[in-house]
This record gives sequence, C-alpha cells and structure tokens, in this order.
Amino acid sequence: MAEVAREMLASGRWLVPELNARVRLQKPPLAYWAVASSYRALGRIDETSARIPSAFCALATVLLASVLAGRLFGPGAGFLAGVMLATTRIFLQQARRAETDVPLTLFVTLAILAFDRGFREGRAPWRAVFFLAMGLAFMTKGVPGVAIPLVAAVAWLLWEGRGHALLRPSFPAGLLLTAVVILPWYAYVWKLHPDAGATFQAETLQRMTAEAPHAEPFFYYLYRVPVDLLPWIALLPAAWAALRADAAAWRAARLPIAWFLGGLAFLTALTGKQPHYLVPLAPPLAILCAGGMDRAIRSRRWRWIAPRPLAAMLAAVVVVELLFVTLAEPRLFSAKSPRAICRQVALRVGEAPLVFYGFDDSTCVFYMRRTATVAMNDASLRRALAQSPGAWVLARRGKEGAPLLRDRREVWRGESDKRALVLLAPRAAAR
Repeated sequence: MAEVAREMLASGRWLVPELNARVRLQKPPLAYWAVASSYRALGRIDETSARIPSAFCALATVLLASVLAGRLFGPGAGFLAGVMLATTRIFLQQARRAETDVPLTLFVTLAILAFDRGFREGRAPWRAVFFLAMGLAFMTKGVPGVAIPLVAAVAWLLWEGRGHALLRPSFPAGLLLTAVVILPWYAYVWKLHPDAGATFQAETLQRMTAEAPHAEPFFYYLYRVPVDLLPWIALLPAAWAALRADAAAWRAARLPIAWFLGGLAFLTALTGKQPHYLVPLAPPLAILCAGGMDRAIRSRRWRWIAPRPLAAMLAAVVVVELLFVTLAEPRLFSAKSPRAICRQVALRVGEAPLVFYGFDDSTCVFYMRRTATVAMNDASLRRALAQSPGAWVLARRGKEGAPLLRDRREVWRGESDKRALVLLAPRAAAR
C-alpha cells in the first residue's frame, strides 16, 4: 500500500492505482488515497507517514467499538471494550502497518454501529449511514467490506424475527445507496482498462476456488482465531456464560455474536485465507468479552472477575504489549526489513534503469523510491535488456550466472531475511 500511494503522489494519477509502474486493480483506491494524503500533508515519504492512516483508523475504531459496547451493555462495558480492542494482538499489530485491514475494520464497525442505531433503535437517518459505511468499506478492500456487515445484519434480523425488514423497499434502496458509492470508480476504471473485469473476477469469485492466492483448508481459522485474537479470547467462555445468565444482556449480545460468527463464516468460505483477515472480527470479540465481564462484575458471579483483579489484568496486558511494541518488535523485525540493502542498491544505481531478475518485491521498490522492470524468467529478461541495454540488474542470488548477464559485472551483494540479492552493472558503469 505504501508504494502504490507513493507512485500515486509522484505521478499525479490518483484514480487508477499503480504498483511499480503497472496498473494494480486488486483493491479499490480509498486506502491508497489516505496514505498518499498523509505523504502530502506531512511533506515526506517514509514508513511513519505510510502508517499514520492505519493508526488513526485504529483509534477511531476503538472509539466506535466503545460507543457500541456502551449502548449495548452500559458505560463500564464501553470502557472495557475499548481497552480490550486496543490490546488485541492482531488489531494492535495491524494498526502499526500500512495495510488495508484496519481502515476496513473502521468502516465495518461504523456500519454495525449505524445498523444498531438504525434498525435496533429505529432511527431512519442511521440506516443511510449503514449503507454508506458499507460502500466506504468496499472502497477500502472490496467484497469483505460489504459481506461482513451485511451478513451480520441479515443474521441479526432473522434471529430477532424481523426478516421482513429485508423485503421492505427501504432495504434494497439502501443497497442502491451502497452501489452509488462503489460503481463510479469501477465504471471509470473499466472504461480505461477493459480487461479490468478479469482482475475484479479474480478478486471475488476466484477467492472461493482452489486457485486462490494464500489458499488454506477450511479449518484454518479454527486454530488461527485462538492465537490472533489473544489475549481476550481467553475470557470468552466466562463472558459467554455471564451473558447467557442475563436475559437482557444475552439479547443485546446477539448483534456482536452475529457480527463475529457471520464474519467468521464468510472468511471461512473463502479459499484464500490469511491471519490479518481476522482484524474485522476483533471489535465484536472485544464487545462480547467486555459485556460479559461487566455483567460478571455486577452479578459477582466469580471471585476472580472483580474490579481489582480485572484492572490488574488489564494493566498487565497493557504494560506487556507496550514493552513488546516499543522494545522487542523493532529489534525483531528490523532484521527482516530490506531497508538497508535497498539503500545500498539505490546509492549505486542512481537514476539508471534497473531490472529485478528472479523476484518481484514491492517493498524494495518503496525503499529505493523508484520503479524497476521485473523479469521473472529469461524471456522477460531478454525483453527488458533489449529495451534498456544499459540497465543495472538486481538478481536473486543464484540467477547472476544467467547467459544474458555475461556482459555485466557483479558490484555488490547483500542479504536480509529471505532476500539474497546480487547487483550487476553494465561494464561501462561498474564501480
């Protein structure tokens, strides 16, 4: 996302995303616009500027989750939900990354809050917000932005015995409002790139098939959920029992339950699965755990769920995660970053043409602050060198001996995490 936004800002072409000078239509542009706007506002392009939109979206999501939990279970649950969401492992991790998952979660959470106000409380203006928020969620990450809140809404309406609301003219009209947010950009892109339909299809229907990227078995999330939603998922059984024991609380819990289970069912149906896809399920989990803990404290159901022990638990988690984020994580991930080797390459190559041979890494493009031609095989390498005979070649180690590279001289090699690269220069430029 960071590199797409950089190229968007550099080229001035904001409507059609590009990655390494190639059109990229896998995702809609809203998140890219946010990062590019951050670059422009701060006057710099770096990791911090790229991550700021995710951080702000995370703070807004925490606030919205707190509001929703407070409306469902009371102010105490609202406070707990905010703290629990902010310290959920996968949410905190993604809040510090320039990716689309947290912005998506913000709009999904806004949609669910608006649904609660509009359908559970019967406030018509909030129904429009529900459908608009789904449109913005779609423009952030595509189909999940509509599917997750819509499945939750339908499940809740059916659970409440209010399925007839789906048949009223206002609901299809609301979906048209969602389409009004989505369709103009897609129509514009389709007009410029008639082959965009194949990309859109791959990002939707293909993700349900075995050919999907990141394909995993259907039970993948059964073992990912307990890990990625730590630490508060450990409280879910106790929270569930406390909610079940209170009729009013259990009825209020139906909405976050429909959100969590409906979203999990949708993600499970997709063949392509990754841990960070679970981020939109962190708010309903936090709301459920917060509501259950609040009820357990009030009912004094268990001794260990009392204000002081729970406060101590919250404080301990916050301290441990802050220490990890500020001390352990930078050291853990600095060795994996290609920043250092990319700077070495950029210093040597300057503005000369550059070819990546045997690998395709958008992270390297971002750190070099430039684009590069990608050649994954000998045929594409031949075409790239024919177009730019004086190009430097950054090859994956083991590829530097290719016959097409005999007229080039190795000037540098480096390694970072799983990247082992060799830089080859034209004889006239080697230094």
